[in-house]
Amino acid sequence: MAELPVAIRSRSGFISVWFALDAIFGFFPPVYWLLGGPYPVVLGLPCSVVYYITLGTFITASLLAAYWDDERRGAFEAI
Repeated sequence: MAELPVAIRSRSGFISVWFALDAIFGFFPPVYWLLGGPYPVVLGLPCSVVYYITLGTFITASLLAAYWDDERRGAFEAI
């Protein structure tokens, strides 16, 4: 079985920290509970909805940044 190529340079520390923040914000329900009150509203939406939209955007941006970092490091060269 052929071995998969390994990128020469390691992943950026910034990306690793960003992924850790994704996990903390995504799996930490008290933040959602604090924002999920009955009447706090941001731009006409309940804060809990704004929290999940913002979280989804934050996680998507981190995945895109990791992809671009892998591309810059040459991780896809031999595939």
